[in-house]
Amino acid sequence: MYLHIIRCIRFVLKSCDISDIGKRKHSHIHTLTDPITGEVICISCEAVISDKIAETLPEWSVYGTNELNSRSRVGMPISLAIHDLGLSTVIGKSNKDFSGKTIVDASMQVVIERIRTWDYRTQTRSSKGQSRKYAFRQLNSLKEKLALPSPVLEKAAYIYRKAQQNDIIRGRTRTGAMAACVYIACREAIIPRAFDEVAEVSNIRRKEMWKAYRAIVSKLDLKVPLIDPVRCLVKLANKMGVSEKVKRYGINYMKQVIDSNISAGRDPMGLAATVLYISCQNFGNVDKSQKYFADTAGISDVTVRNRRQELRNKIPGLLT
Repeated sequence: MYLHIIRCIRFVLKSCDISDIGKRKHSHIHTLTDPITGEVICISCEAVISDKIAETLPEWSVYGTNELNSRSRVGMPISLAIHDLGLSTVIGKSNKDFSGKTIVDASMQVVIERIRTWDYRTQTRSSKGQSRKYAFRQLNSLKEKLALPSPVLEKAAYIYRKAQQNDIIRGRTRTGAMAACVYIACREAIIPRAFDEVAEVSNIRRKEMWKAYRAIVSKLDLKVPLIDPVRCLVKLANKMGVSEKVKRYGINYMKQVIDSNISAGRDPMGLAATVLYISCQNFGNVDKSQKYFADTAGISDVTVRNRRQELRNKIPGLLT
C-alpha cells in the first residue's frame, strides 16, 4: 500500500537520481515512515533511508494531566544519597502476589519473610557499603532537622563518597564526617547554616566535627566559598520576627560594613547579630538587649559588644 502511495506522489515531486542516493540528503518533508516495519522511505526515489526506528512514546494512553503525572515506565531515580544508588531490589512489607491479592498461606508467608530478610542482608556486602548505609540514614535525619533541599543532600553524599574513597573517613566517626560534608555542601550552595548549628543537631562535639571538616577540605582540595553575612542577617531577622523595615535597614548597614572591609576575618553570624541589633536600636524595638541577640545567634554577648564598638569607631555614621 505504501509503495503505491509513493508511486502516486512520485509524479508530483521531482524524481531523484538513483545513482546519487548515497550522496543526497533526504528532506523530512519528502519521506514517509512505515509504522509496521519501522522504515523511513524517500517518497521520490523509494529508497529506504533508515530501518532502525526506536519508539520513545509510552505504551499506554493518558486522558489528562493528572494521569500523565502519575504514570511512569521507570522506577525511582538514581540518587547519590542512597548507599547503593537505589539500584537494588526492595521487597515490600505487604504480603501480596503479582495480582495484588493478599497471600493467606502461612507457609508461603514464612518463605516470603525469609526472602525479604536475605534481600535486605545482601544489599550491603562490603564494610564501606554498610558505612554508607548508616551515614546516609543520618543524612536524611539532618535534612529534616536543618530543612535542606535535595541538591544539598546529593552534594553532601558526593563529598562523603569521595572522602570514603580516599580513606579520609577511616579513623573518624561517620557522624562527624557526615556532619562536616553537610556543612561543606551548605557553604557551596550558599545556604546559611552555622557550624555549631550543624554540630548541635548531629549530637556531636564541635571539635570532632572540626577535625573531620579540616581533613576533608585539605585532602580533597575543596574550595569552600565564604559565608555571606547578608544571608546570615536575613536568616536571623526571620528567626527573631523583626519588622521588614528593620530588616531592610539592617541589609543596607551590612552592605556598608562589607564595602568597608570590616567583615574580613569576622564571624558572619556575630556580625549579623550586631548589625541587626544596631538596626533595631535605630528603627525598631529598643527593649531587646544584646544578650537576646547573642543567644538567638548562638554567640556570646561579648562578641556583640566588641563588634558594636568596632563599628562605632570605623563607621561613626552607622550609630545614631
